[in-house]
Amino acid sequence: MTTKRIVCLANSFRPGGSCVAGIELVDGGFGPWVRPISHRANEAINDEEQTCTDGTRLSVLDIVEIDFDDHRPEGHQTENWLITEGARWRKVGRLEAEELAGAVVPANAPLWGPATGTYNGTRDQVHRVSAEKLNSSLTLIRPRRASIEVLYNPFKEKNQLWVSFKWSDVRHKILLTDPVQFARYDTQAGDVHDIQKPFMCISLAKVWEASGHASKLVAGIVT
Repeated sequence: MTTKRIVCLANSFRPGGSCVAGIELVDGGFGPWVRPISHRANEAINDEEQTCTDGTRLSVLDIVEIDFDDHRPEGHQTENWLITEGARWRKVGRLEAEELAGAVVPANAPLWGPATGTYNGTRDQVHRVSAEKLNSSLTLIRPRRASIEVLYNPFKEKNQLWVSFKWSDVRHKILLTDPVQFARYDTQAGDVHDIQKPFMCISLAKVWEASGHASKLVAGIVT
């Protein structure tokens, strides 16, 4: 068993539960990324697993200690760690938003490519062939500004929120999967919300077999 102390930077929508991700805190600084995964086939973290010893659920910016059985990298998702079943997570503190500045990647660091766009998105997916050459799936960026657009999806019969921003001199429009920020900005379809200098955790999902692409997701926003 291995115990890691991480600051949570994403606790996002995922089929069957949540996708949790954070950066390990090592010797007073930021270490590697960690994505806790469960023993179930879908690997999602359920509500019980993310309910900590103090009775509260994990939230973004919480500092938490988690016990793991093994490192389980899968393709470009090299950050995956298998949690120890039944071991409660322990909150030991909380980070202030501005303390994340030291974890942001350089402004010229690209967001995994070459990338293509979906119907609503811009540079929001990576083809399987390109994804197979990558060795990471999580990053933290801080664009100068971003806008969140509310779009109604008639096929799913619900709103989806898309985040537009410029990074490394390239424009992106990526789906938001942060449930807290989704609830905050889920207003009428067509609305656009501007935010200044947000910290954004970007995740590259697994390759979806039906499309042969891996989707980029805005898994966490800190303002």
